[in-house]
Amino acid sequence: MTSTQTIVSRIVRRYIADNRLSISSLSRIMDVSRPTLSARLSGATRWNLDDVDRLIQLGVPIGLDVFGAAALSEEGEDR
Repeated sequence: MTSTQTIVSRIVRRYIADNRLSISSLSRIMDVSRPTLSARLSGATRWNLDDVDRLIQLGVPIGLDVFGAAALSEEGEDR
């Protein structure tokens, strides 16, 4: 099952790589601790709407289609 949480983590990891950032630098930009960001990326804790809002403001390409993609993934698994 591909959840919205997993999709957001993948997008953020790709953003980090594409922009040659470190987790530490992104955590500073987002104003969250490095352990918090690491926990979100690993799936140990969940992304919340404030996190997603900050990411969008930074230019991370998270759109409403992320939520639709997760829903379509879940529908496909029921078949």
